[in-house]
Amino acid sequence: MLSFKNVTKVFYKGTADEKVALNNVSFTINDGEFVTIIGGNGSGKSTTLNVLTGNMNPDKGAVLLNDVDITNMPENKRAKYFARVFQDTNKGTAGSMQVIENMAIASRKGGHNGLGWYINKEQKQKYIEMLKSFNLGLETRLTTKTSVLSGGQRQALTLLMATLRAEPSHKQIIKDYSTFYMGDKEKAKQEVTKVYDEAKQAYKEALKELSKEKLSCKEKRTKKRALYDEFDAKIRKYDLTKQILLLDEHTAALDPKTAKKVLALTEKIVRENKLTTLMVTHNMRDAITYGDRLIMFYEGKIIHDISGKEKQQLTVEQLLNMFDEAEAQSINK
Repeated sequence: MLSFKNVTKVFYKGTADEKVALNNVSFTINDGEFVTIIGGNGSGKSTTLNVLTGNMNPDKGAVLLNDVDITNMPENKRAKYFARVFQDTNKGTAGSMQVIENMAIASRKGGHNGLGWYINKEQKQKYIEMLKSFNLGLETRLTTKTSVLSGGQRQALTLLMATLRAEPSHKQIIKDYSTFYMGDKEKAKQEVTKVYDEAKQAYKEALKELSKEKLSCKEKRTKKRALYDEFDAKIRKYDLTKQILLLDEHTAALDPKTAKKVLALTEKIVRENKLTTLMVTHNMRDAITYGDRLIMFYEGKIIHDISGKEKQQLTVEQLLNMFDEAEAQSINK
C-alpha cells in the first residue's frame, strides 16, 4: 500500500516565480491497483512521481509504503521499490548497449552492485520468451544496440526492463518484511526469522541425507537444486516489496498506432504481474480506458478521484466539463 499524507511542494518559494506544485495532497493506492493520473501542465502530476521516487523531497507531509515513512529514504535506496518509465524513449535504455545487455542490467536492479555480470543460457531463453510475447520482433534483435530501435520498440523494452529486478536475498526479505509489515513488526520479525532458521536447518539435514545416497553427479545436482528451491520458496513468500510501476506520459512521444500498441503491452504487463501502477497521461481517452481508478489534478490539488462503475461510465466530454468547472471556479476566486 502506497500513501501520500498531506504532501506540499513549493518551487521558488518566496520569489515572484513561486509555484505551489502540490498543495496538501493526500491519497492511498492499494496493492495491485492501476491508477491513471490526469491534469493540465503544471497541475502536479510529474511532481507527484518525483516525490514518490525521492527525486525531490516534499516541503511538508509524508510518503508511506505499507505505513512505513520513506519520505527521507534516499533515491538510490528507493529504486528497488519503484520503477519509472519516462516520456523520452531514450531515457529507459542504454543506447550504446545491446538489447540483451540492457535486460541483464535491469534484472540485477536492487541486487549486488558489482561490475561483473554474466548471461547464462537459461536467462537468455527467459528474455527471448518475454520479448516474443510483445510481437515486435525484439527476440531476434538481442545483440542490436537499443539506439537503432524504433521508439515503440525502445519503450516496449523499457516497460519490460522496469518490471525486472534482482531477487532479494533472504536477509533482505527478512529485513523488509519486518520493516514494512502492517502490524506488530517485532512479532513479524520473530515469525519470519523462525521460519528461515527452521527451513535452513531442514535444508542442511536434507543435504546430509542426500550425500549418503548413491547417485550420479548429475542426479545429485538436480536433487540439490530441488531442495534449495523448496527452501527458497519458504522464504520468498514473505517478500513484501513488489515494485510499483510509475508511467510518466510514456506514450506521449509515440505516433498514435505505436502508442496504442505500447498501451496494450502496458495493460498486459501490469495485469500479468499484478503491479501497483500509476500512469500519468494527458490523453483523456486513455485515462478512461485504462486502469481501475482515475485521479484528476488541478493547480496542485486532487479535484476528482473516480473508480469502479463511475469510472467505467466516464466519457471524454464529462472529463472536459470537469476541467472547465475547475477553471471557472479558480477564476471566480
